[in-house]
Amino acid sequence: MKIEIPFCGHAYESESVLISSQSCNNFYLRPYPELGENRMALFGTPGLELWIALGAGEIRALFSYGSYIYVVRGNNFQRINAAGDVTNIGTINNSSGQIGIESNGLDITIVGGGWGYVYDLTTEVFVEITDEDFPGGNNIIQTDGYYLVNKPGTGQIWRSDWNDGLSWHGLAFSTAGGDPDNIVSIIVDHRDIWIIGEYSTEIWYNTGAETFNFARIEGAFIEQGGTSLHARTKANNAVYWLGQDRLGVAQVFQAVGRQPKTVSTFPISRIISQCDQSDAFMFSYQQAGHTHIVLTFPSSDVTLVYDSTIGMWHQRSSLINGVTRRWRVNSHALLAGDHIVGDYVNGKLYKLKTNVYDEDGDPMVATRVTPVIRSKQNKITIDEVELVIEPGVGLITGNNEDVDPQAQFSWSKDGGRTWSAELNVSLGMGEIGEYENVAKVWQLGQGTNWVFKCVISAAVKRVILGATMEAEEDA
Repeated sequence: MKIEIPFCGHAYESESVLISSQSCNNFYLRPYPELGENRMALFGTPGLELWIALGAGEIRALFSYGSYIYVVRGNNFQRINAAGDVTNIGTINNSSGQIGIESNGLDITIVGGGWGYVYDLTTEVFVEITDEDFPGGNNIIQTDGYYLVNKPGTGQIWRSDWNDGLSWHGLAFSTAGGDPDNIVSIIVDHRDIWIIGEYSTEIWYNTGAETFNFARIEGAFIEQGGTSLHARTKANNAVYWLGQDRLGVAQVFQAVGRQPKTVSTFPISRIISQCDQSDAFMFSYQQAGHTHIVLTFPSSDVTLVYDSTIGMWHQRSSLINGVTRRWRVNSHALLAGDHIVGDYVNGKLYKLKTNVYDEDGDPMVATRVTPVIRSKQNKITIDEVELVIEPGVGLITGNNEDVDPQAQFSWSKDGGRTWSAELNVSLGMGEIGEYENVAKVWQLGQGTNWVFKCVISAAVKRVILGATMEAEEDA
């Protein structure tokens, strides 16, 4: 009998492989009601097309303002227009790690803990903040013409003078006092100022007071805090952050309005709990109708992505010097309609494009591992598996693997503990113009807990619509 295989699914690897060993790496899901109710298809994640190679140094931050992107690469601060012309602005006093960057429309201010720099957009002068009242800051936000920073190691929020990142007042600060915890991060959304502490979050607003004009909104207190300086972002009228409370850690929260909910699944929370969260960071972008929340753990070499449009997770990775690492993208900004992203390895800027299927020439390996298929632990004999993959996507010229693209297909009979040898099969992709190709594998044998794996590394379009199997159950 023919049985449908739940081939198109999200990342959901359980502690027990017999429950689930699903993987969805460098694939993401798109709903397709045309295929049937609640049907999904797997699409390859966007690739990286080289835009500019700036030179050695980690791309630490990208900030889009006006007709330029501002880049912090290593200890270099640079400006780039849409034509790719690069202007060197100046240097900062350290060369690695995530930083904070914001603009009030008159200048751009960069902070990184105990130091800060200001770039005047009119005079094009770039100087270090020397005001003795400047408290430092790990994060920086801007609202109503004021910069706000957290004083590291405290619960204090400090405010700059109006429209002036160089000028700070010794009394222009206040303390988040709803819970006596230190501030981890800050972010502004719809002019609401989210102050994320270790175990709680407060939401402040501009009161119009004279000395320090920001205070907590009455009742706007959330009993979930954060774990990482830069693991927060906003998208689609919601705030997202990597958080914890006094009962536990390793969850991703989403707040629409001022009401948080957990969006990390049990398996995703388990992955997070195994990662070093101290240097985790988030950013978000919208492409092809999907809004992605990217969460990376640099010290643990892991990147997780929450597709907030459909509420599902997938993973991303990059092949760097032949080794599978976390996704090489460190930051994102939009310039003239292009998604510009920065590399943490080599100082390169790329365009993130859905019609590119590698990463500047490096293979982009996409892997899908299905859920376990069983029937009350009865033996199942599988005579044939057929995958529905968009065919005829091979290139006219190029590497043989791209002209006649193959994929690696394997299976497990014990829930994903051990695997068959990989078969190089066309899987219905085929050479260009071969639109009738069908991907089939025959005579898989007999097993109890079946799992299927498909790996595609050829630099061609990857679309998987589903799979079926011809199988018989032995009672």
